[in-house]
Amino acid sequence: MPSEALAPLLPANDIRPLDNLYLGSGSPEDAAFAPAAPCDVQDLIDSPCRTLEVEYKSWRNLDHAEDRAELARDIAALANHGGGFVVFGFNERTLGPDDTDPFRTNCTIERVTAIVQAYLDPPPTCEVVIAMSAEAVLHPVIRVGGHGTTPVCVRQDGPAVGGARLIERGAIYVRTHGLIASGRAIGVPCPQSSKVEISQDWAALIRRCVRRDREALLGMLDATIEGRTAAPDAAQRLRTWHRAARSAFQLLVPRSPVADSLARRHYALSYGFELVRPEMVEHAQLPERLRRAVFDVQTQFRSGWNMFDPPYRRGVQARFMTDAASGDEETDFLEAAWLRLRIPTETADFWRVSPRGLATIIRSYPEDLPQPAPAAPTHPGTSLSPGVLTQEVAELVCHARAFARLFSGIQRVWFRCEWWGLSGRALYDPDERWVHRGPALGDQCVATMQVPIARLTQAWPEVVAQLIAPPLRAVEPDLALDAAWVRGQAPRWASPGGRYNPISG
Repeated sequence: MPSEALAPLLPANDIRPLDNLYLGSGSPEDAAFAPAAPCDVQDLIDSPCRTLEVEYKSWRNLDHAEDRAELARDIAALANHGGGFVVFGFNERTLGPDDTDPFRTNCTIERVTAIVQAYLDPPPTCEVVIAMSAEAVLHPVIRVGGHGTTPVCVRQDGPAVGGARLIERGAIYVRTHGLIASGRAIGVPCPQSSKVEISQDWAALIRRCVRRDREALLGMLDATIEGRTAAPDAAQRLRTWHRAARSAFQLLVPRSPVADSLARRHYALSYGFELVRPEMVEHAQLPERLRRAVFDVQTQFRSGWNMFDPPYRRGVQARFMTDAASGDEETDFLEAAWLRLRIPTETADFWRVSPRGLATIIRSYPEDLPQPAPAAPTHPGTSLSPGVLTQEVAELVCHARAFARLFSGIQRVWFRCEWWGLSGRALYDPDERWVHRGPALGDQCVATMQVPIARLTQAWPEVVAQLIAPPLRAVEPDLALDAAWVRGQAPRWASPGGRYNPISG
């Protein structure tokens, strides 16, 4: 969900009189909708609230044309709002849990994708998550991505109900404040998906379209003026930063109770921004900004320990450090190293984040940790899970997308991912079957990639698929997992506990 969708309607230091609050763009309804939308899918179920970013719906029968058209209208409006959620199984008036699903809503990513492609142009990105309430009721939740440089438009008419069409060809739908009649009361504020009919409805939508287009335009202009001189500099800068982080990690490895294994078996995932102009995040704000970036990706990744999340435990609390080998000896960066505590039951998380837009995380292989039942036990250094590999790289890519919002101008994002200790590993997943001819022979591989910043929003599965290809080829030359496979894995990452928990105990 974009940051502006979660921001308060007024700055914290706004002290205008209450009478003026409701003039201009403000309204009495704004006060009712001021609280931010929940940041976690589970919060949508446990603590329902009326907000423009979330559309609560009673159970629907997606086999019916009317319900499909209504869902397409809500998805279009949420996409044009910058992103949001559709949650099934709640009474629209009371936000209380509805009765047990009488229609078998059967909300799957395949069905949602078919509805979006049939009705909307361009089709926004959607993901489906199934969340369980405290009453053990399963609620389908559709996470809707924001629009791109153009609004989402309706490409075909929907069925007519009561003399009016549920969705009209050529229309642009947005999220607006409405009222539900409630007995003698004036009404209960309720978000709704409405067709754009007045000029005020265009303002926020146009502003977001311009913002998304600006990054690409500035990148093209800069490339035209400066040629290709900046690209090698950005790649070299990330490579220097990446190698310096690994050198610092190796100095701490002897503190681990499994130092011999850890020194040979670990991987480092890095990204860096190619900025339009030099800028940096304020040091005092960096820890909190990182926590917010983690909140942004938690709706997709609930592994129990997210990347670059500053720990609160004093012994491993993130500290500001400098390193002349990093390529910028004058700028201190935030570093966290779990190795300093030497706890045998925990993995060796080590990460660095620079306020200038560089980040590296180094971890031991989760496959080498003791596997919980009923998974078959595996010996350290003998297995590589395509599912875990994809989840790790996808979280890095999505974290880069969230962290990029702190910078005003980014041309491209550079990725560098490197794995050591591949020799002797074969493909293995406790819930998948992989055909393979034998373990890997090579011990190390690297994947590098440059991506225009706009691609991280709509095409992140394609980016992940390209980055995971080298280590998979090292183990099984004939295996190729595409973007569709990556997207199909995403619902697993969003479930509580994720695919694995890298830190136990």
